Amino acid sequence: MGVENKTIGILIDELITTSMKCWHAQEAIMDPTLSDSARLAASERAQRSNAKRSALIIAIDKKLEDSEFTLDIKTYAGK
Repeated sequence: MGVENKTIGILIDELITTSMKCWHAQEAIMDPTLSDSARLAASERAQRSNAKRSALIIAIDKKLEDSEFTLDIKTYAGK
């Protein structure tokens, strides 16, 4: 299901989950006990999670713009 068909609640749930995955990947990047290849894989996971996180934030902002709620400040740069 595309983000345009998801409710704000589902998008926020996905944002929380994605943020936690990104945080765990970033923790692995900084773990000196891991091999270089494991840290590289973690950095790739962190990048993918961060990109998804940004897309979810934009989708949530767009949903809020189309609702009874208004946003005073954007949570990302550009539009």
